[in-house]
Formats: sequence, structure tokens, C-alpha cells
Amino acid sequence: MFGMLLWKEWKENLWKLWFCGGASVVFTIMLFRIRIIPDFANCILISFIQMFAVPVIYSLDIFSGEISNRTVNLLFKIPVPRWMLFFSKYIVSVAGIILIFLISGLLMEFMSRGREAQVLFLVTTNSRYGLAALVLFTWFCAFGCQSRNEAGSLVAMFGVFIGWGIVLLWSNLCEVAWAERFVPYSLLLMEFTKVGFVGTAFSQIMASAAALGIACYRYISIRRYL
Repeated sequence: MFGMLLWKEWKENLWKLWFCGGASVVFTIMLFRIRIIPDFANCILISFIQMFAVPVIYSLDIFSGEISNRTVNLLFKIPVPRWMLFFSKYIVSVAGIILIFLISGLLMEFMSRGREAQVLFLVTTNSRYGLAALVLFTWFCAFGCQSRNEAGSLVAMFGVFIGWGIVLLWSNLCEVAWAERFVPYSLLLMEFTKVGFVGTAFSQIMASAAALGIACYRYISIRRYL
């Protein structure tokens, strides 16, 4: 049954993979062929846009679409636990995000051919942005899984963006290193801060696990739409 749920979600979200992956490929080829700015700057620009755009597209209607269309009533009548419904949506979305960043990273590496950056440097940089995108997506799920419509999901996403930005600003101004480790953006700033990779990775795993638990609990506890 779980395999059938995964296949259902995969078919419903396949357009997101084609749209985001296609746009990423087109912009990557265009920027790396024109070369107005160095390859590393192109990588940062593309990865930065992907980090914000891809999680937003994947989480915009992952929950609110079924709630606004009232199809969630039919979904909850399937004789499977609700946590299984939640994780089928989450796993398929995470797989799609990973594929998009993997494709763009490998394409950047192929287009650059080590002409300005070391081999595997661009794909490594792009992967860090991909990890930050996965963490952001998890927090989007935690705050937007009960949204009634896409507008509510957008509000939740902007709240996550701004909230973590405030935490990052506060942790830097007040020199609170432990708080900075939990901010998704810290994965991109390790070279410029005192935060180490091991501490950041452990903190991000803990924060993501907490956010995933909150998202699953909120999805399971949906009552007012039934």
C-alpha cells in the first residue's frame, strides 16, 4: 500500500520535477555558455535561486491543494495510517528536490570542465544549497501542512524565511554560536563564520527531525476539514 501511495504522489508531482528541472537546465546552460560572470558566481546564483524557488514550488500545494479541493476527506478514508500518507508526500517531494539539485550540479560541473574551479567544487557547492533547501522544505511542511489554500502556504513559507533570517541576524549580533548552527542558511556560511561543519550538520539533523515530527503530528491531527 505504501508503494501505491508513493506512486500516486510521484505522478501528481511529476510536473514539478519537469518544470524545476527544465528551468534549471536552461538557465545553467545559458549562464555557463554566455559566461558574463565567473563559473563560481554562476553556480552561486543558480543554486541560490533554486534554494528558495524549488522548496516553495514543491510545498505550495502539497497539503493545501487537497484541503482546498476537499479531496482530503477521500484521502483519509483510505485504510492506512495518516503518518503513511504524510511520509508518502514528504519522501516523493524530497526525492524530487534532490534530483533537481543533482542534475543542476552535475550539469554545472560538465559545463565548466574545471576551467575556473577545481573538479567537483561546483557540484559540492550546489549540494550545500540543496541541503539548505531540504531543511527549508521540512520547515515549510511543519508550518503549512494545515493551510486551507495556497495563500496560507505562502504565508507560512515567508514566515519561515523571515523567522530564520531573524534568528541568523540575532545570533550574529549577539554572538550566540549555538543558535547559528540551527539556521538553514548556516550551511552556506561556514567559511565566513566560526561554526564548524560537524556541529552544523548535527544541529541541522536535530532541527530537521524536530520539524518533521511537528509536521507529521499536525497532519495526523487534522480534524476540522473532515
